[in-house]
Amino acid sequence: MFKRLYSIRQLILFIISALIFSANAQETAKLSKTDSSSQLKTLFQIKKGNGLKSWGITAGPWVQFGQLGTQSGMNFAVHVNNKWAIGAGFLGNMRPKQDPNINTVPAPRQSFSGLTIEYTPKANSLIHVSFPVMIGSIRQENPDMMYMMATPTSLPYYPQPGGMGGRMDHDRDDFYGGFNGPSAFGIQPGINLELNVFKYGKLFAGLNYRAAFGQNSTSDMKGFSGQVGATFGLFDKAFKARSKKK
Repeated sequence: MFKRLYSIRQLILFIISALIFSANAQETAKLSKTDSSSQLKTLFQIKKGNGLKSWGITAGPWVQFGQLGTQSGMNFAVHVNNKWAIGAGFLGNMRPKQDPNINTVPAPRQSFSGLTIEYTPKANSLIHVSFPVMIGSIRQENPDMMYMMATPTSLPYYPQPGGMGGRMDHDRDDFYGGFNGPSAFGIQPGINLELNVFKYGKLFAGLNYRAAFGQNSTSDMKGFSGQVGATFGLFDKAFKARSKKK
């Protein structure tokens, strides 16, 4: 009789212990999930297997034409995973030739320089599209300097074709490089059609729109343009895995 009661008591204790252990296991699992959900998450979080796979480095000339006139420059970029390119670019236009029979103030020169970012979904296809954007500073030549270039009213001055003249002491007016006129913040998104010509070079053509922001922005800084250019360098170079030391 007592032995049977002792066995039942042991069975009850075993069941209670099992229930307590199960409850503790479930609570631990809940805490683990809570801890993982509270971990820091970032926009550019790199998941396992989706890290840096390839790299590249390129440079090339490009020309824009359209509402902003003809502008030319260079772009330098570092490529990541054969999809993203991040670098720096520059565009600027030359002063147009003046009619020797007309003594008018020439149009001001303009420059645009800044950060360039480009996304190319399928860079290995023979013909593919890319989506570049340039963000930086737009600067124009000082209007007063343009006036002095066209009117020899102050001495000393140097003669220009067609009888125009200009002062030689521009440094006294704090002009120096010439692009000390109005400046503004610029954003230029676009779309390109690219052709892989050979392993180390490609050609592109496309369209873009330049927007200007800020108190000194002018209508001459904004507009649509077509663009053509070339890119030369190293593309899609794989990262070599380091051998583990034994």
